[in-house]
Amino acid sequence: MQIGVNAFFASQKPYEKTGQFLLTAWLYQFVEQGKGDLSFEVSTGLGRINILLTCQGRKYIVETKINHSSLERTAQKAIDQFCGKYLLTERAYEGYVVIFDLKTTVGELCTPQKRLVQGKKILIFNIGRKIGVF
Repeated sequence: MQIGVNAFFASQKPYEKTGQFLLTAWLYQFVEQGKGDLSFEVSTGLGRINILLTCQGRKYIVETKINHSSLERTAQKAIDQFCGKYLLTERAYEGYVVIFDLKTTVGELCTPQKRLVQGKKILIFNIGRKIGVF
């Protein structure tokens, strides 16, 4: 409910919050019937994790971004934030970045990128936001 209110009624980052809402709705299938826990905007010592999924004793940390400029710059900003803050404080060795890209057409095939940074594995997903012309 908290994510939905932020997604559709807050005006700060409507596209990112809407994407987070849809992503957490999909991730919720992994926590049904008490199999895990799904948290939104989790406070850490150095910031706030967008989405934290805990399932079968494992933490899945997800950072979301909106690409307004360059996909590479947006990915690098997320990686820096991840490695410098969230993975460090959570003592995790992997994380996930989901970029909602205003320049990629919805439905366009986007291959996830794998990055290894300071011994940490990061998987980056690019989700198209631009509506194609028919």
